[in-house]
Amino acid sequence: MVLLGLAAPVTQAQEPRESSVRSREMNMQLRRAETAWKSGASILEAKIRVDRVLKARPGDGKARKLRAQVLLAMERPQEALQDAEAAVLALPEDGEAYVILCEAARLSGEQALAEAALDRAAELIFEDAALHLRLSWNAAQMNLLDRAEAFARIASAMAPDDPAAHYQLARVFLMKAQEEAAVAVLVRGLEAQVLDPAVIRQDSLLQQLTENPALTQRLR
Repeated sequence: MVLLGLAAPVTQAQEPRESSVRSREMNMQLRRAETAWKSGASILEAKIRVDRVLKARPGDGKARKLRAQVLLAMERPQEALQDAEAAVLALPEDGEAYVILCEAARLSGEQALAEAALDRAAELIFEDAALHLRLSWNAAQMNLLDRAEAFARIASAMAPDDPAAHYQLARVFLMKAQEEAAVAVLVRGLEAQVLDPAVIRQDSLLQQLTENPALTQRLR
């Protein structure tokens, strides 16, 4: 298991290192794997291609990050955890690698490791609203609600036009039994025409607010 903050260097046995130059073929495989992953068209294709890269380059941190995410999407968190641990060893200053480690550890039941990864990710991530949003989601799933709120606030401040950040902040307030604060977030978002009434009505958590007088008219 990775000791966060004391990540060991990649050993010779783990060569080739992330810093070494990929072959043209391996670059092509990794790019195609990323395209398949991001498009959502074929998780299996992404897995097959990134497997090829890692067979040739087991110490490739970028490929480890990608395969960890692919494995999470395939609901194989314990395998994803192995790749995520390898990724943070190869890329110790990569905040997203620690977010992925947090997700994989949480889903594998490794709460202490997930919390440690959450802390390290927060130290490394600065101007990325999407990653703060992912941190908020993971913190909420671990019942770290104050942290979930802080991350969601940062995400919504960084990306005021991103509805996902506002929905998440409202959800966290509801989880903290702060209904009026949740309503206030939604009202502001609706008035700014950032949020969609249909999403609020259909959300499994936010829908309980639809009868609140401050929202009723705005949701019609």
